[in-house]
Amino acid sequence: MPSEWAFVSVDMEITNVCNVQCRICPRDAITRPGGMMSNETFRVISEKLIREGSLITFSGMGDPLSHPKVFEWIQHIRESGGDVGIVVNPASLNGNAPYALVDARPNSITLSFPSIRKIVFEKLCPQISFDQAIERARELINLCAGNVGIRITGIRTEMNPDENESYLLLWKKLGVPSSMVACHGRGGNLKAPGIYKQRDYGQKTGCCGLIRYHTFITWEGDVLACCHDLSGETIVGNLIESEICEIADRKRKLMRDGVSFKVCMQCDEPLRNVNPPVEGFPPANRNDRKTFFRRMRLKNSTMAK
Repeated sequence: MPSEWAFVSVDMEITNVCNVQCRICPRDAITRPGGMMSNETFRVISEKLIREGSLITFSGMGDPLSHPKVFEWIQHIRESGGDVGIVVNPASLNGNAPYALVDARPNSITLSFPSIRKIVFEKLCPQISFDQAIERARELINLCAGNVGIRITGIRTEMNPDENESYLLLWKKLGVPSSMVACHGRGGNLKAPGIYKQRDYGQKTGCCGLIRYHTFITWEGDVLACCHDLSGETIVGNLIESEICEIADRKRKLMRDGVSFKVCMQCDEPLRNVNPPVEGFPPANRNDRKTFFRRMRLKNSTMAK
């Protein structure tokens, strides 16, 4: 299992291309290059992460299901002894995609389903109707049963601040774990009046749990200090050129010196205030890792209320 806290959980952005125009995604603010990860970049990076024992999650600023190699790469990681999850949107679960996804056997699937209130959902996700999204969610849940772990995540916005209880109840009835977190500003990049209002979590960023416990890798192999960096200004290194221990050392130095990136100064991400452990080693096995991140999700959800 991981020797470095920063590589316990890794978000791998296999693409930052997305055709789903969600209102809670600041795609218009992206200025770093757009594209899709090459097979060679994936091969080099995935080998290092599998050796390290990282939980790899296909996520980021793009739609991972739009990458033509996504199912092949999930299978490769699993067959190589690695752990891989993926974050998907109902709008992308069309055609054969749900079947191919489950057949690839990721360790887990996270379905982003912002709200179970029709008017709110269709405001946040204008490219798919609520009824169609629910139908696709049910189909995916049925396909996953006994095959792949699945959880549902929702977003509390100014439109649905009191939805948490009913949201959890619906998915519980369908036999699926779920959670809701407060919408945040993605490092100051999200501008959505009537949906999101920025909160102030203070300017101190030295204890940022997002930087401490996660590593974000772009489709080009660059490691950014944070997934909310849409310009690429916080680059820590490139995982094709550098080893995991080198990048982990750079991230630790960032934490010691105090993070001063512009994106950090505008951030109201709840995880920034999750304090690192005083001592100890990263989770030693899959069960310990699940316990660790379950506690983090609970703390994140509590802090975001």
